[in-house]
Amino acid sequence: MMSVDTDARYLFRRAKEEAAKAEAAVKRSASSQEVAAHRELALRYKVRALAMSCPDQVLHDAMERES
Repeated sequence: MMSVDTDARYLFRRAKEEAAKAEAAVKRSASSQEVAAHRELALRYKVRALAMSCPDQVLHDAMERES
């Protein structure tokens, strides 16, 4: 099992990779669905990485936005 730090770094790296794929898709005029899919994956990876690296802050921010 990987440490939280290793997992978070992996997830941040995957977020950057997906963001790069989204930008490449935009540049080659790919479908809006493809661009959106890469952007969503990037966001999901980033949120998961943030939740692992600083869970209290992410939870606090999420709860604040709900109110």
